[in-house]
Amino acid sequence: MEWLAEYAPPSYAALKPGACDDEIVALEQALGVSVPQELKALWRLSAGEDGVAGSGLMLGGWALMPLDAVIEVHQMQMPLQEENGEDEDALVLWKPSWIPFCSLNPDDTVYGLYLNGETGEVCKWTRFGEREREYESLPAYLELMALSLEAPLAAAGPEKPGMMGGALVWGPPSDEEYRDRWVRHLGQAPPRHPAKTLGAIREALPGDEGAVFDEQRDALDLSDPEAVAAFRDYWWERAVRAQEELEDAVAAALGGSIMVQPGRKLAPQYEATLPPAIRHLPPSMDDIRAALRHESVRARFDREFMDAIPPHYPALLLRWWDIARLMADPRGDRAVRAVVKDRRARG
Repeated sequence: MEWLAEYAPPSYAALKPGACDDEIVALEQALGVSVPQELKALWRLSAGEDGVAGSGLMLGGWALMPLDAVIEVHQMQMPLQEENGEDEDALVLWKPSWIPFCSLNPDDTVYGLYLNGETGEVCKWTRFGEREREYESLPAYLELMALSLEAPLAAAGPEKPGMMGGALVWGPPSDEEYRDRWVRHLGQAPPRHPAKTLGAIREALPGDEGAVFDEQRDALDLSDPEAVAAFRDYWWERAVRAQEELEDAVAAALGGSIMVQPGRKLAPQYEATLPPAIRHLPPSMDDIRAALRHESVRARFDREFMDAIPPHYPALLLRWWDIARLMADPRGDRAVRAVVKDRRARG
């Protein structure tokens, strides 16, 4: 949920509110079966989606089905099985314990994914009677989806996360028209925001605004919590904007955002100056740290690495590998220094 809100707001807005316990109980009564806990947990986060750009946000481009569609598909499939017979030789088209939860898109439920309540497997159904195992379990499916979003460069599988009109669209799309508008997501990290403390905010502000901050802080009535909170919130937002502007200035000086171009090539004479281990993927933390030329840059890398969680490591290491390679190129090093020097001069 947090990833969608941060990176793909249109997809986040398309999610329906989570289901309450009464709604899930009503669904179980309509289906006549008990819903596994992992599927209940998913529905408590969101009870379906409206879809964006003709595609669902679940891994593979599937759409998370609203609960009424879950009931409709289940009740439509069960009579087909009854017509087919229930003896040992009959083709199994549907079982009461098969609970659909994803469909081709919010308006098309002739294909989709269902959770086998007996085995825990996630399987695909089609209008042609095909029933194929796709994933070992629902947690495995969701974990693969999370890894593909958080560390897309390290994700396995044919479906890659991308953006179209700001929405999450798994691809690459087969339609050429959509493919031209689709941009693959490569794990761009949002600018790191300062902590919401007066000291961290003061450190993140441009020099020319620091004096104003100091003046207003010294005049602040520290016994008034509302005034302190208002002062902190205002200057924190200003510090965030300043940090984003700095990121943009550095990216512009480098001739493109280092966040979205992993594996940038250096000229052979500069490539030869790198430690041998960092010339090939995947780099290690120690390789990257050794290649970073400035202690302040190493300190920032250390902070980001300590703050990251394991699924984020591949994307984080690739981004910092790129930074190390750029700083090994004298042109890149000069560009970063020029931006920093200019900001210090203005401060």
